[in-house]
Amino acid sequence: MLSYEKLMNDIHKEINNLRTKPLEFAERMENTASSYRENNARMRQGAVPVMTREGVSALIETVQALKATKSMGPLTIVNGMSRAAQSHCNDTGPLGIVGHIGSKESTLQDRLESFGRWGDCIGETIDYGSITGFESVCALLIDDGLPSRPHRNIVLNPRFKKIGVGVGKHSQYTTMACCVFAGDFTEKDDMVDVMFPKGNIEKNSELKDWLEDAIKLTCEIRTEEEAGRTIKRIKKYWEMSDGTTQITEEISNDLAGEE
Repeated sequence: MLSYEKLMNDIHKEINNLRTKPLEFAERMENTASSYRENNARMRQGAVPVMTREGVSALIETVQALKATKSMGPLTIVNGMSRAAQSHCNDTGPLGIVGHIGSKESTLQDRLESFGRWGDCIGETIDYGSITGFESVCALLIDDGLPSRPHRNIVLNPRFKKIGVGVGKHSQYTTMACCVFAGDFTEKDDMVDVMFPKGNIEKNSELKDWLEDAIKLTCEIRTEEEAGRTIKRIKKYWEMSDGTTQITEEISNDLAGEE
């Protein structure tokens, strides 16, 4: 499984691949069209599927937009900006918060100014649930369900010259990745330390038993007494990519945790 450090580095690398060679990136994205199903589900290798709002049409629109995008300069990563991005992951990820406002009402500007002085312009993108750098950047570009594509506009803004990247565990979506952008950034001499995650991204516990071509799982769990033992019966309702539902049942003697 990918490490958090590699995910962070890969996001930076893929954003620069995108900005310097948008046509090549568009071709790579185009090759992922087969992962979409008619009901807008997107199948993922090594991860559970996700339901999208727009389906493959948003991917096609993104590819067309990238083919018309001119090459621009790469982004230089800045440690102080990465600390600002990571601080938001550390704050909101464990709490399951979604969005750009921190648990104590901190904004992007607040976080950046804790670590230095920014110039010209700033922006922030946040992605949830991706497990590779390429998947994360694709999600920002597609911006599923947001017609104005605000994240795409940030990533492809030629005024941005600097970037910071933070990643971490999210209690609802497994992972989150926060990228902060600036036209310029000067770090403070006495920046506060920020803990960056170590180790590998945890594998979704459902994945090992995931039914092939299923896109959604709902469980019905009940405990019963049988022959003097307490057992757990688990009925699983699998929504399949073709719109049908399949039902499987399991019996477990382990009552230590819930699925």
